[in-house]
Amino acid sequence: MPVETLLPADSPRTKGLDQEYVDTLIALDEDLPPIVVHRPSGRVVDGMHRLAAARARGDRTISAYLLDAPEGSLFAVAVSLNISHGKPLSHGDRLAAAARILRENPALSDRYVASVTALSPRTVSRVRRSSDEVPHLNTRIGLDGKRRPAGVAGVASGRQRAGELMLERPGASLREIARAAGISLGTAHDVKKRLLLGRDPVPEGRGAARPERPQPRIPAQRTPPHRADGQVQVPRDSGELLERLRKDPALRLSQSGRFLLRCFSVHDVDESVWTRLATTIPPHCAEGVSKLARECADMWLRFADRVEREARTGQRSHTSA
Repeated sequence: MPVETLLPADSPRTKGLDQEYVDTLIALDEDLPPIVVHRPSGRVVDGMHRLAAARARGDRTISAYLLDAPEGSLFAVAVSLNISHGKPLSHGDRLAAAARILRENPALSDRYVASVTALSPRTVSRVRRSSDEVPHLNTRIGLDGKRRPAGVAGVASGRQRAGELMLERPGASLREIARAAGISLGTAHDVKKRLLLGRDPVPEGRGAARPERPQPRIPAQRTPPHRADGQVQVPRDSGELLERLRKDPALRLSQSGRFLLRCFSVHDVDESVWTRLATTIPPHCAEGVSKLARECADMWLRFADRVEREARTGQRSHTSA
């Protein structure tokens, strides 16, 4: 794109351009990496140092990826793109960015803002509380794009509702329970674990006083359910299946088993999270990310085939014996 036609970025860098870094780029005897430009407006989203270097070198054009996105989201995109590459944002820049994102979008959850700014959710929560310009809302939008009750009372109410639903609908998956109660899948897992132990679904100190009532309890299953043919019944819901595998001593008490469970845990997120994650990948990284994702998927498929072959071999050996 012609360098003179590009508009400056709404930069998250509180101190502006670093001239020393620009000088380093000017000295490079090679083409500069592509910048990211908002297609509708021509405004730079990521790459102001590279643009400044190109102009100083007398370059008339610069390589660019064109981004189609709502203009109101460009600042958050700029923050996420400047977290880990080029000249990463300082901690102060990320704190200032979090404060601005919260002022402009107070409904976003602490975890959502943390994922954009590379801060911890606890730090984002402190930024939220320290600003008088961020209004308090009764609901928050999570990483999965869903709106949930905010604050201790809201979470406690969601946990209590999840506990009731687990008794009313014992055949429902944890994802269905989480969706109906307005809580995350991880919270639903915790609620189920507490109920299995005969505990209150809301940890002590997490909510306002509730009326006295008998606490629901899910009967503990000491042996996995079996089908009529004698085979173990495998849950259809991946979250429940992973939870069962986590409790299996054969995996939990071995080093290889714990490693495998950690690998599975990486993928234990809602489909909407993957959808949102795909929208945050910078265009210049898309080809590499998709290639690695396909290689990972292929590796898991080959692993699944090996597991099934080993299981069949083991069954044949057992039958022969």
